[in-house]
Amino acid sequence: MSCDSFCPTVRVFDPPVTVVNDVFHPQIVEVVHQINVVNRHHCVPCEKHLYEYNYSDVDASKDSCHKSRRSRGSRGNSYISKAKTAKKSVKKAKS
Repeated sequence: MSCDSFCPTVRVFDPPVTVVNDVFHPQIVEVVHQINVVNRHHCVPCEKHLYEYNYSDVDASKDSCHKSRRSRGSRGNSYISKAKTAKKSVKKAKS
């Protein structure tokens, strides 16, 4: 026995329903940002140390007992040390 004869298939239709399928596509919108660049140039003092050397040839047989007076100052400091001390005192005087 088959069920088809006792329970035939019946088709019933509901009223139609509308379904909206939203599809998005990219749209390029150009936004322009204006930027003004100003190059400001500043002079900044930077120390550059220069050294001068004076060389001379001396006959050692004539000067062997004398010390050179140019190598040291009156207090025994070298001339470079005196120059650095003088710079510090000038900076303090300006302050």
